This record gives sequence, C-alpha cells and structure tokens, in this order.
Amino acid sequence: MKFSMNGARRQLSKDAEALRDIARDIINGNFYEKEDLVEAVNEIITHSNVINCVYSKDDPDFAEMSDIEVEHLELNEEGVA
Repeated sequence: MKFSMNGARRQLSKDAEALRDIARDIINGNFYEKEDLVEAVNEIITHSNVINCVYSKDDPDFAEMSDIEVEHLELNEEGVA
C-alpha cells in the first residue's frame, strides 16, 4: 500500500492553520462555537494518529508508532471530556 507523506503533511498543515485561526479569533475576543473548536482539534489529532502508523521497516529512524494514539475531544453538556 502506498501512503502519500506529502499529502499527509499538506493536510496536517491545513488543519493546523485552521486551528491557529480559531485560536487567534478566540484570543482576540471573537465568539467561536465550541463544536468548531473541538472539530478543529480533532482533525489535528486524527492526522497525527494516522502519521504515527506510517513507517518504513528498513529505517530505524522511521519506526511504527501506532501505540501512540491521542484520544479525540468529546463535547458534552458540561464541556469537553
């Protein structure tokens, strides 16, 4: 199976940019929906988790790290769990 590391990095950068924009807006006092913030954080988490599963068996500096998995945020009535 082929994996596009370029595509993964591009998507991760796009998601980081979106999260940065939300953080900037919140810091500047602009209202943001909690759901949008949680979604942006979860997108970063998803792509990080995927990249941890990509490895090259012949390269000890590019090992499989699927044991590192960040859990998604879950929004509930009381906040984020």
